[in-house]
Amino acid sequence: MSQRKISARLVTTTALLLFGGGLLALACGVDSRDPPVVDDNSLTPAPGETNGAGGTASETQPGTPAASAGTAPVSAGGSEGQQPGDIPVDPGQPTPPSTGPGTTPPAPGTALAPNCDPAEGDVPALTLELVAGGLEQPLFVTGVPGDDTRLFVLEKAGRVRVLVDGVLQEQPFLDIGSLVVNSGERGMLGLAFHPNYAQNGLFYVHHSSSQDNNDGVVAEYKVDPTNPNLADANSRRLVLRIMNDPEANHNGGNLIFGPDKLLYIGVGDGGGANDQHGANGNGQNLSALFGKMLRVDVDGRDVNGAYSIPPGNLAEQTGQQALPEIWAFGLRNPWRYSFDACTGDLYIGDVGQNTLEEVDFLPATATAGTNFGWRLMEGPNCRPGDTVCPTADTSGLTMPVDSYARTVGTSITGGYVYRGSSVPGLRGRYFYADYDSNVVFTFRIENGALADRQDVSDQIRPSDGGNFGGIASFGTDNAGELYVAAFQPGAIYRVAAAP
Repeated sequence: MSQRKISARLVTTTALLLFGGGLLALACGVDSRDPPVVDDNSLTPAPGETNGAGGTASETQPGTPAASAGTAPVSAGGSEGQQPGDIPVDPGQPTPPSTGPGTTPPAPGTALAPNCDPAEGDVPALTLELVAGGLEQPLFVTGVPGDDTRLFVLEKAGRVRVLVDGVLQEQPFLDIGSLVVNSGERGMLGLAFHPNYAQNGLFYVHHSSSQDNNDGVVAEYKVDPTNPNLADANSRRLVLRIMNDPEANHNGGNLIFGPDKLLYIGVGDGGGANDQHGANGNGQNLSALFGKMLRVDVDGRDVNGAYSIPPGNLAEQTGQQALPEIWAFGLRNPWRYSFDACTGDLYIGDVGQNTLEEVDFLPATATAGTNFGWRLMEGPNCRPGDTVCPTADTSGLTMPVDSYARTVGTSITGGYVYRGSSVPGLRGRYFYADYDSNVVFTFRIENGALADRQDVSDQIRPSDGGNFGGIASFGTDNAGELYVAAFQPGAIYRVAAAP
């Protein structure tokens, strides 16, 4: 489907919907709690933290150099069903052993890059090859700019592990478990390396903070200057706090640097079900960070000495009143999203409520201000029970490019477009999965629309036939090869052609 930008008519007709609330979710269920909360998103360091200026940041609204008023108290929803991160590793299931300690890596230096050539030949039967086991709830796997010898793995409890030439190191690259709330959907949620990591050694994590009322925190760290397999834990710098999250679920948490070298931060709608935060929910509330895709410049220091607002974000692009960090809105829970390494197109896996899971798509030419529709819409349809959507002008909303019913799966795990060389026939195909049901789909985008969608669930399974489930994330290395992080059995796999 083609992208459709926000229409002036929609903004005029449903103005309250653009300022009432925002929601992102990883699953749905029956709500039972209703505590009062204040949706006040502020940037304040945890005890012992500093902002970019080296001092303690003040209690200020994100995007503003001075204090501003918070929003009015809103009603919160309740807990929902299981999400990525909800299900602990089953102690009764065998776990592959660690591949053992590694040796000192060679000097960094990259020669690999994504393969942007067209697909070649037929797509063969596929399988998953074990890369590393012995991991505890692996949430993400990624290559690192400037070094083809290593992969990094995020563990939910608060650790970043490193594989050197395929060997899992015993000592974590970073362990901040004492700073992380690891419960349900809370935990260590996102990891991104600065595009210039080979030169500056900077990387970023997004986690639920044990020191800040469970707030979401984006923090910067730097690699140890004497050991490339160890981060300097004392280098922590607070970038952003997402304060007063009303519920424990729908945290989003993914971090990705886009083709513009800006940091994109996916934030859930605040949790509960049906985005019952404020009059119209967080997803459509442009004065809240929840239910949004944020975009910031981590190299700048204009906002509280922590980051800068890049040109072209929503507030500037559309002239609307909006927090300056906001780039897109109307999301429920963008658990995992990615940019195509060759085209710059953006794919977002947004978890549904009761009826549909969806994949949202934006071409590289998209500008700020896309409204994906939540909470009015669930998938391409009006959200069941919504009283505004049936009569509202929804022509300015961007509908998902793909969706599936919750009879198929209940928690989408967004993936990546394959840009590797090992399986030439796969190039240009987007992979995504469902955390709960372990179904895996793949498709291509042709002329902005879905094409050649296939269910490859029976192929995206370990070649050894072992225990497998809980696909929490996909990831890629510098060469564009595709990886899978699975809670069961706590392992990282590579997508490969079946022998």
